[in-house]
Amino acid sequence: MGRRLLGFALGLGLALGQGLLGGGQGHSAAVVGGALWVWGWGYDGQLGDGSFLNRTRPVRVLEGVLGVAVGNLHTLVLLPEGKALGFGHNEKGQLGDGTWASKGKPVPLPFPARALAAGYAHSLLRGPEGRVYAAGSNEEGQLGEAGGRPRNRFLPVEGLPPVVGVAAGYFHSLAWTEGGDLYAWGSNLSGQLGTGTVESSPRPVKVLERVRLAVGGGSFSAALLQDGSVWVTGLDSATFRKVEGLPRARALAAGRAHLLVLGEDGRVYALGENEEGQLGDGTREGRLEARRVEGLEGVVAVGAGDAHSLALLSDGSLFAWGDNRFGQLGDGTLEGRLRPVRVGLPGPP
Repeated sequence: MGRRLLGFALGLGLALGQGLLGGGQGHSAAVVGGALWVWGWGYDGQLGDGSFLNRTRPVRVLEGVLGVAVGNLHTLVLLPEGKALGFGHNEKGQLGDGTWASKGKPVPLPFPARALAAGYAHSLLRGPEGRVYAAGSNEEGQLGEAGGRPRNRFLPVEGLPPVVGVAAGYFHSLAWTEGGDLYAWGSNLSGQLGTGTVESSPRPVKVLERVRLAVGGGSFSAALLQDGSVWVTGLDSATFRKVEGLPRARALAAGRAHLLVLGEDGRVYALGENEEGQLGDGTREGRLEARRVEGLEGVVAVGAGDAHSLALLSDGSLFAWGDNRFGQLGDGTLEGRLRPVRVGLPGPP
């Protein structure tokens, strides 16, 4: 794929606040040149190729794609003109199609979408008017309402102003406005909402200002501020704290318990748990300080799964590292990697 096509895809996807890479518990997805590639665990239909099989190498399933959001066992896809698709696990109603049946091939989402987010088993959709809609699991109030019952249709999240972006952690949700106000709701047992307490909230609460974008992990949240700094809450803190030792950041990606930071220098920095090598430093030792992932230059997008990581370079090449027990690294093996390896995309980049 040429640089012109890559730039076109990046411009559209990033302008809409939608990611180009994503990972679940055991599968991965990437938008490269407008094509959606998927690989890894496919048992629940999360690869969207109709096979329900695992894939150790990428398969192309859709064209004309602007962005992708990946949940634990489901996948959401953003298309032009506000169209969106979903596939994979649906026993909590996270596809929002009015059923509880998992889908091995893409089904349309019912509302026009400008951005998508996928949590452990819930989904968020930002409509063209800036309103947020939610479907799926709700045991921690992540759909924006009390009661704990799952929902198989998208309904609006009340109590939010118009927003420009959405993100989903495992059991919590995030949304931010054009002015940079960040709202959070759902599970807060580890302080991931950033409210200063560990009390969960089924209603959105404003928690931070001057935010450019945010991501949610298993039990933490991270925010990229307008000044390029990165702030994290959860795990061992109930309030946002600055991550030191980073250059100005351009993008973030969150796994279950690790964080990737894409710097404006085109390099990737990582921190958090590392039991599967998801920090890419050649070890399995976790750390709270950010360090550069060696061997990657000119990175334009990052993504994270449960315990694996992804990076897309400006030349269209794709790299992955960490857990690989389901083939989610896409290198044709089931061998975990402590450092980045190239994903086997068919054909020239």
